[in-house]
Amino acid sequence: MLTEQQKVLWEQLRHTLSRDQAIWFAGYVQGIVQPEGMAATLTTQKKLRVFFATETGNSKMIAQQVAKQAKDHGWNASPQSVKKIKQAKELQGDEPIIFITATHGEGEPPEPALAFFELLRQSDVSLKGVKYAMLGLGDSSYPQYNKAARDLDAYMEKLGAERIYERGELDVDFASHYPQWIAGVLSALPSAQPASVPVTVETAAPAGKGYSRLEPVVGRVREIINLNDRGSAKETYHIEIEHDEPLAYAPGDVAGIILPHFAEGVDHLTPRLYSIASSPLAHAGNIHLTVALAWHRCESDEIGYGLCSRYLADLEVGDEVKFFIQRNSLFKLPEDERDIIMIGPGTGIAPFRSFVWERAERGASGRNWLFFGEQHQHCDFLYQAEWIDFVETGALHKIDLAFSRDQEHKVYVQHCLKEKASELLEWVDGGAVIYVCGAKDPMSKDVEQTLLEIFAAKKGSYEAAQEFLDQLHDDNRYVKDVY
Repeated sequence: MLTEQQKVLWEQLRHTLSRDQAIWFAGYVQGIVQPEGMAATLTTQKKLRVFFATETGNSKMIAQQVAKQAKDHGWNASPQSVKKIKQAKELQGDEPIIFITATHGEGEPPEPALAFFELLRQSDVSLKGVKYAMLGLGDSSYPQYNKAARDLDAYMEKLGAERIYERGELDVDFASHYPQWIAGVLSALPSAQPASVPVTVETAAPAGKGYSRLEPVVGRVREIINLNDRGSAKETYHIEIEHDEPLAYAPGDVAGIILPHFAEGVDHLTPRLYSIASSPLAHAGNIHLTVALAWHRCESDEIGYGLCSRYLADLEVGDEVKFFIQRNSLFKLPEDERDIIMIGPGTGIAPFRSFVWERAERGASGRNWLFFGEQHQHCDFLYQAEWIDFVETGALHKIDLAFSRDQEHKVYVQHCLKEKASELLEWVDGGAVIYVCGAKDPMSKDVEQTLLEIFAAKKGSYEAAQEFLDQLHDDNRYVKDVY
């Protein structure tokens, strides 16, 4: 088929192609030889816009399922974060839109979606003629159940958009119900090109007992230790809970603690969520929590305590605890060979303890760099002995510490980031993933501002730095679990 000259050229090219280049080349050739009718079918597919707002990844997972099923039914769909939308007029057009959004805290949208929600709330752009559908994920134990989806629905309706399918509001058992909603909304799409395949959705979320507050498991306290030493103004507890149920979890997942009935007449208490501090490989049959006893001073000058942290701090060995696992599919370890940068002051250290234990057990080749901060080194260095041991064994390659009250001027983790800017850039340029865990305000905002300053110094402008950080976020290389 090939001439001698073509064979020589092909052999020269073939041995220089990477795997990705070879895949691209194969697709390019296929496109050239593809029958005209098939090419026309591909280019005339109707476009469906699928947007998600998420912090833990559940909305993104469902958006991916929507896009997959939509493609099977003649639609060209690719899910995107609502963070990509910078102006309300970008929603204009003939292509239908599907939104999937979670609700967090006291009815707020996911942190990455805050700017988009505010944009629509203030907008007066006409969206007349725009057709859309809305799916919300929430937790009915919170008073503002699915408020983010309701708010977004109201904003779209206010701007003149037309809802083409009833708003879906799913509870913590969403895994059992979202396939039906997808089937319904696909059948309601205008001028759809139905395929000859039924709507069948692969459920990525785990099923069974122990994966929602509706079906918790019962564990027993195996150990409880105050991690703070004498002289500390804090009480931070390491709590080990053993369980008999075959309960799988991954580093980065969260444990939901079911509170007992503290008072007569109280029959519905919202579960409290804590990052799991243990590794399923290193601590089989157990979950570990890192819990700071929350307190505040009342008007009467008495000390009040956080309901769940007080409950957990008062536990004794052998006490029973009801809990469930909440998946966090975004806050996950990358491939074993990839480097990671972990920024976790205070109890934000919890998931990173899980990360390092897990990677040590796996024998992962990727390097691990930890930034940790607290008030005083002598009494607030959480898991100090473990970190020292990890450094000595090579499981932890770098650790930078910021103890804010050990000198006249306060030092926080963002100051350490700035001091190590050059090396941090080298790690990021080499493909490292940046993780941030802890207080949303001000810690995570200060850390992000510092990262932008570091990137701006290299990229030449704040705008270029913001674009670079956004790309890291989209690539799951800048991941936050903040509260």
